Amino acid sequence: MNFLRASRDPHSPMHLVRRILIGAGITVFVTALLATLFVLPLRDYFHQNEAMAQKKTQFEALADANEQLQIDINRLNTTDGVVAAARSELGYVFPGEQRIQLLAMPALPTTLPTTWPYTLVTDILRVRAANLGSASGGLAPLSK
Repeated sequence: MNFLRASRDPHSPMHLVRRILIGAGITVFVTALLATLFVLPLRDYFHQNEAMAQKKTQFEALADANEQLQIDINRLNTTDGVVAAARSELGYVFPGEQRIQLLAMPALPTTLPTTWPYTLVTDILRVRAANLGSASGGLAPLSK
């Protein structure tokens, strides 16, 4: 009888432990419920917004590429477009024409060594640039 009385006593240590365990269980349950209802959906929402922004950027790039392809298709649907494409891509020439291919001029070196024959060339280029009145242009790197 003494044991039954002690277990029903609200001030007994067993009752206090039981209250703490129930309170901890309720706290864990409420925290899990809040995480399920609010935190996880918000995280998914932000991830989806980020994914949508990436997809939108990709879509715009593909739309630009499609627009450029449509311009090429429209150009190739004309006689002038076909002739221009045949000339540029296939090297086509009309009868009686001769194809002469010119290569672009290579870029000249602008940095010369600082030893004897090259210092003379650098000085000549500097004087010529000064005589032209402007040191800008192709000689700008040498006009120090």
